[in-house]
Amino acid sequence: MTGRLKARLGELGLIPPARDAGLLETLLVGSRRRILAEIGQTELPEELEAVAVDMAAGEYLSFRQSAGGLPEFDQEQVVRQMSQGDTSITYAVESGQQSPLDALIARLTTPPGALLRQWRRMRW
Repeated sequence: MTGRLKARLGELGLIPPARDAGLLETLLVGSRRRILAEIGQTELPEELEAVAVDMAAGEYLSFRQSAGGLPEFDQEQVVRQMSQGDTSITYAVESGQQSPLDALIARLTTPPGALLRQWRRMRW
């Protein structure tokens, strides 16, 4: 699944360096465990492997973003409002809106509940 994770990150425009191989594997293990805990099973269904890959990709983006290492993504703030008289500029992030990168990370790390519920089993 590590190859699928690297391919997914490549689709997002990010090529992880070779030194991050251990981190990628750790993130995959963590995402598999989160899914298994949510669905109450001991084996990850093949249909949920893509969800695990997306979750790991989102976590990787989050780690890189917090370390300030995502030059591949445009981190410019989006101007929401601009006035000319006495020059006033309001940025979208200041007004409580999510940046596009934050929205992508949230979408990747939070799988749809309906998708997981169909695989959920009760544990006794």
